[in-house]
Amino acid sequence: MQISKAAYLTGLIGLVGLLASSPVLAQDAQGQPKAQRRAPLRVEVAPYARFYRQCTDWYVIEHRATGDTVVPRMRCWWALR
Repeated sequence: MQISKAAYLTGLIGLVGLLASSPVLAQDAQGQPKAQRRAPLRVEVAPYARFYRQCTDWYVIEHRATGDTVVPRMRCWWALR
């Protein structure tokens, strides 16, 4: 099987573009490395063992421009065991 020059060059250009956009190699206009993005902070809430999360859910009909739509709703609160 023979690869055409156009397919080879397209793949090579794609690889170079991928490497240039990687966070390790990316640089700003002054040649300084760009700061890497951080993962979003995740807050976990663990209350006392006497509490638990109590939830109730239901469905609501919303009147939209495209027609009536049934959508889920949920409300939660902390409750004593």
